[in-house]
Amino acid sequence: MQRSKVQQQDKARVFRSLHHGDKLLVLPNCWDVISAKVLQHSGAPAIATASASISWARGVPDGEGLSLEQMLDTVSLICNSVDVPVSADMEKGFGETADEVGQSIAAVIESGAIGVNIEDSIAGGQQRSIADMQARLSAARQAGVKADIDIYINARADGYLLGLKGDEVFKDTITRGKAWLEAGADCVFVPGVADIDIISKLVTAIGGPVSVIVMDENTPSIAQLSTAGIARISTGPRPMQAVMGNLGDVMTSIADHGDFRFMKGVPGFADLQEL
Repeated sequence: MQRSKVQQQDKARVFRSLHHGDKLLVLPNCWDVISAKVLQHSGAPAIATASASISWARGVPDGEGLSLEQMLDTVSLICNSVDVPVSADMEKGFGETADEVGQSIAAVIESGAIGVNIEDSIAGGQQRSIADMQARLSAARQAGVKADIDIYINARADGYLLGLKGDEVFKDTITRGKAWLEAGADCVFVPGVADIDIISKLVTAIGGPVSVIVMDENTPSIAQLSTAGIARISTGPRPMQAVMGNLGDVMTSIADHGDFRFMKGVPGFADLQEL
């Protein structure tokens, strides 16, 4: 499908409103066209890409193992194949400098995305300086202004994801979260934290929209996260992990049972062909 600037602007408005509705936004992550179409068909009001899933699907590790062009090739295909808003996981921003990040985000917008994730992790298990990250977020915001697309910037504070614990990471995450919002981010993304009490305190202290990610089966429930004031939870690479696990189970089923019972209940050929 061919999109217009007006359609993209409308999608940006819809996506932004989903973060401020009566319900917590559950944002599922895709990695190719068919996964995006299945998620849309299943009722997702918006979807996001998962950099890890896209990278794995192309045979490389997560962590900007793909070039910007390779990543945008997939993002563009997805954006032009579904009707719902699409946010793109842009990892570290695909740029050594803030100016380069701005250019990368401009290219993401051109691909059809209306939102981005940008993380503060850097090589060696460290986090980018606050000033550097703020400059990158400001450049991303300006790219949206220049394109006349009100992109939704979900800015990551990765202390918990890097395994840090205690009061130090709690206070640092608050400081970073406030700094990200000041620099033009719309939401503070805190992956790696699953303690509902900590999550609730972070939301209160940061004083703006906060998002988290599904970690495992012990991730707090939608009801708990809603009560805590979370604006959005994404699934990250978990759907692909589930699909890959099921794919492995297919071969195990064939080997163990010698038949094809795994086909019971799966989508039909015609169903996927229609999508």
